[in-house]
Amino acid sequence: MNFHFPGTYTELREHHFLENYKVKSKNQVTQMDERLILMRINQFQDGFNQLTTLIEDSQYFDFLYYLVEHLDSHPNQKVQLQLVEILSFQIQKLYPDHPQSFKMTLFLLLNVLQQKQIQGQQVRRALKILQQLFNLNAFHDLGREGSRYIFDLIKMALEIKDAQIREVWIDILIQAISLWQSYDLNLKNRIVHLMYEQDSVVSNISKFLLGCSKNEKLKQYTVDQIILLVNYITEKSTNQTESLAVKNLKELLSQTSKEMPRVYYQQLSAFIGLYDNENYHIRNGLSELITNVIEYLIKESKDQDSDELQLANANNLIKQLIDRHMDKTALCRSNVLQCLSQLLNANCVPKQHLQTIFAISSSRLRDISGYVRKSSLQLLKSIVRYYRFLYVQSQGRQNFWSLIEVDEQISRNKEELQNIHKDFEEMDKQFQNGEITQEDLNESVKFIKKKAQETIKIQEYLEEYRQFLQGMKTVITQVLQLCQSKMQADVIHSIKLFSYLQKYHYEFANQGLRRMILLVWSQDKTIQQEVIKKFWKLFLRDTKKNKQVVLSIIEIISKSNLKELISLEKIILSYETEQAPNYKFPSKIFYTLWEYFGSQDIDQRSMLIFVRIMLTRSSSYLNLEKVAQIYNLLQKYSKKNPDWIIIKELAIILSKLDRTQGQNQANFNKSIDLLIILLIKYQNSQDMNYFSACDSIIQLVPNAENPELIFETLLQDLGFKQNKMDLEVEEQKKIEEIHLAHAIYIAGSVSLQLLIFIDATHNLLKNLKNEREKQIGKEQEIDKIQGGVEGEFEKLHGKVDEIQDLKLIQQNLLSVFSPMVKQILEECLNQMETEETISRQQPPIVQVSLITMCKFMCLSESYCRENIQMLFNIMKSPLVDQVMKNNVIISIGDLLHRWPNTIQKFHKQIYSNLSDTSAAVRRVTLLVLTHLILNDMVKSKTSLSHIPILLNDPHPQIPAMARYFLNELSKKEQRAISNAIPDIIQNVQDQNENVLSQISQYIDKSQVESIVDKLITILGTSKNQYEIKNISILFNYINLTQNSLQKLLDGWEEYREKLRDEFVFSQFINLIKKLKRTLPQDAKPLIEEYEMKVEHHDKETFENRRREKISKKKNVKQIQIENNNDKEQQENKGGNKLQQQQLKKKTKKKREEEFMELESDSEEISEQSLVIKKQTSQRRKKNMTKDEEE
Repeated sequence: MNFHFPGTYTELREHHFLENYKVKSKNQVTQMDERLILMRINQFQDGFNQLTTLIEDSQYFDFLYYLVEHLDSHPNQKVQLQLVEILSFQIQKLYPDHPQSFKMTLFLLLNVLQQKQIQGQQVRRALKILQQLFNLNAFHDLGREGSRYIFDLIKMALEIKDAQIREVWIDILIQAISLWQSYDLNLKNRIVHLMYEQDSVVSNISKFLLGCSKNEKLKQYTVDQIILLVNYITEKSTNQTESLAVKNLKELLSQTSKEMPRVYYQQLSAFIGLYDNENYHIRNGLSELITNVIEYLIKESKDQDSDELQLANANNLIKQLIDRHMDKTALCRSNVLQCLSQLLNANCVPKQHLQTIFAISSSRLRDISGYVRKSSLQLLKSIVRYYRFLYVQSQGRQNFWSLIEVDEQISRNKEELQNIHKDFEEMDKQFQNGEITQEDLNESVKFIKKKAQETIKIQEYLEEYRQFLQGMKTVITQVLQLCQSKMQADVIHSIKLFSYLQKYHYEFANQGLRRMILLVWSQDKTIQQEVIKKFWKLFLRDTKKNKQVVLSIIEIISKSNLKELISLEKIILSYETEQAPNYKFPSKIFYTLWEYFGSQDIDQRSMLIFVRIMLTRSSSYLNLEKVAQIYNLLQKYSKKNPDWIIIKELAIILSKLDRTQGQNQANFNKSIDLLIILLIKYQNSQDMNYFSACDSIIQLVPNAENPELIFETLLQDLGFKQNKMDLEVEEQKKIEEIHLAHAIYIAGSVSLQLLIFIDATHNLLKNLKNEREKQIGKEQEIDKIQGGVEGEFEKLHGKVDEIQDLKLIQQNLLSVFSPMVKQILEECLNQMETEETISRQQPPIVQVSLITMCKFMCLSESYCRENIQMLFNIMKSPLVDQVMKNNVIISIGDLLHRWPNTIQKFHKQIYSNLSDTSAAVRRVTLLVLTHLILNDMVKSKTSLSHIPILLNDPHPQIPAMARYFLNELSKKEQRAISNAIPDIIQNVQDQNENVLSQISQYIDKSQVESIVDKLITILGTSKNQYEIKNISILFNYINLTQNSLQKLLDGWEEYREKLRDEFVFSQFINLIKKLKRTLPQDAKPLIEEYEMKVEHHDKETFENRRREKISKKKNVKQIQIENNNDKEQQENKGGNKLQQQQLKKKTKKKREEEFMELESDSEEISEQSLVIKKQTSQRRKKNMTKDEEE
């Protein structure tokens, strides 16, 4: 009986297969376990080895038939793979001698292979065998059903994910479609359906189409399939379509055009119209298609020695691509910029398009979309790289030309061209005079022309490069602004651009590097990581060039300000820590750095700052030898005027010394003695850096032996002794002012060290108390009554506090300075009031006296209590300069932390500085208040009425700081800002929509109704026109609910008269328009009622008359009603419910009578007013009914 391929697998058991082979036996597989199945398969394998055509036996075929069917629904990989192994081995032996057995084995094998659960080498080997059979043309006589059956199974190649199996299967599919081309339409439709159904099918379809394009018989099929996909999907898509098919089509166009750009180039006219499609995915796919075609044309033209036609077509396509940079969809604009970047990276953009693309990238940096800005930055980096390749590397250089170098070269070229012109004129004269022959003239002219052409060409190159450098100036400014963007991508790609420019020493890259360093403090950890990584790659990657690394970082330090130095220190300290564990810091860099110690060849200040940062990483670098070198340098300075910045850095370096070793402590003491001598010797120095050096030196003293003796000696050697308690003003004036300023500053620094020592003493006492309690254990009750250990240590703490408060400032060596600084500041204030010199910067002695007084106040609470008012007088005075005010504000913050009970009653005066004329004062005040409020040292309620006003500050930093404060506060206290809305409204001095719009973002949704209620009350009572206008503005920014609208209706008469102002009226009209858009449909009657009221606010209504009538009768009837109620309440004390209900009915009746009486008195009312009257009357009756029911 002949075997015939069935239409479906189950069809082989049906009755109409009587003429051909049919499965008749019963299914025994379902009753067998894995062990029995494997045993049976092994028996078959042995049988096949003995008899090749054993498959024709129905007993064997039927069992395998049912087994394949069973495995499809109950997969077992072990059984499946063994079956594939047997069938694939057997089918090789059957062709071509046993066609019947070949068909039956092929049928089973194809059905096993189509089971998606199997994979592995066995499957790949089976597919290889099928591929060989295709090559042998083994399937040409299978008949229509057999070929269709095989083809349908092979189509699943487009859905397979295993890469190795997929390659072989796709090759088989290509061979199958080549053999049976009558099924190509079936396959085309199948591919279309897959594009709609699966998201991972594009890669397989792309590989299939690529394989088809390489087959001579299937080239037209490839084109037809692509055009069918494009036409079908684009007809079905719209602008709103985000279907899977559209996304897959975009990916397919991108992938296939990259692999076979020639096919698309030949059919480009069929695709170019896709730019008119409304769907942005399709437009993006076309842009990527054009990009790949351009890349192909440019490379082909280079390989074929400049094919003019291909080059011209490439230029036209580039122009078309450039025109799409203004697409209405942001993702399309972004995609076009990415395509241009791809062309630049592939060196496929002719030089004439560079300036246009550069202008596009510069303009798109200001795009509203973050995607476009990101792509613009990437494109800009590609342009910079391309210019460097074209104009810098081609000249044998690595680093960018500077603008000065280019201008100099242009000037030299112009001179050279002038000289060439003179040489030509000279030769012409010589020829006319007969001094040279015609041949000599021709050769000279030929040489001069060649030289002139070369010079002109170089000149053109330089002019083009100069235009690029000029354009980069503007671009750098824009990219610096993007470094402050809230979008992470803007900042990251700005850092990458600046890093590239710095790597090749672009002349203005230093601005970007300094901005980049500051970004290490960003709250975004990704940005922090990017800064740390780029700095490492720029300066620390090359471990073989330690000298170059050291000199580069020293140069950066020399050009950095204080903020940048702190940021640079953070970056260097981050390497080999949790923040940057994979970036190794060069281990030998410190020793290379120390070689420059004391050298005059480099900046010693910057070098010592670098040393200090390195010692912060590891103090083990500092040994006896290096301390000795420091001591020798200090000795040199004792003989000449020292550089106080260097002295300061040396003092900080000495603080890093490990003093546990005896020799180190001895050298440390010697160095401190020498530093103290320098302070005394140069006490009259005019260098302002003397003060910063004082701080660093004084901080070292507590670590020396007998620090109190050193402090006393220092102050006495400066000319102040304890017996000079009552210095007269005249005696003070005799001392040189700068000398006195130095002495006062040192006294303040000493007081600060005493404060640190006292805090350490308190901590030590606490630790001793805890240890004592552990040793004693539980105290007896009698000991607790007498105080016990806790009482004992409380006395000790009290003694320390007494010494701190009374003796250090008022009865000690520092007592010489405590009245002195007060007197100096009082004289300064009196002088300013007399001379009325506004904001003139005060001399150093006044500023130093202020700082020292604040330090004394931190040390002694009684001294603080006596002089705190003076600080606030200084802070509020308009005659004091901003530096002094800022110092006072910062000090008040410290004092509030130190003595909260003393300062608490004064701290509200700080808020006045939020409106100071100086931006610096406003900024520092806001900074201090932010710290105090967010750390719960000051209540937020008062400050919230002042700080939001700064959202409209002209200084760019202050609104950003105010927003930060409000954001952090809203996270901490969700309702704090909402509760302060009425106070904020009252403090806004003018009509300010900007502030109100930003404040409305922080209003808690659950508090909207209560806020509306409060605002209605303010609106009704306020006489401040700005306040009224601001409330009307705020209503438009609050998301009002239906209940909020009800509040506006209920309180209508309170604020109706305010709508006479045209601006307020217009705001309420806008509010109604907004309510119509935002509130649900069931609120429509309320909105219409409110709209009618607002539109006719200027007409007399029933409400007006009712209020007048009630106010007249109120005084007469109120007493009578109260008396009647008192009598009735006394009668109902027994809890008589019936009488209570009667009382309610009487009250209700009286109210209804009032309404009726008022209605009868209302005459000459317009029709519109009557409508309002009825609605108001009905609503009030409903409200009264609800109240009575409750």
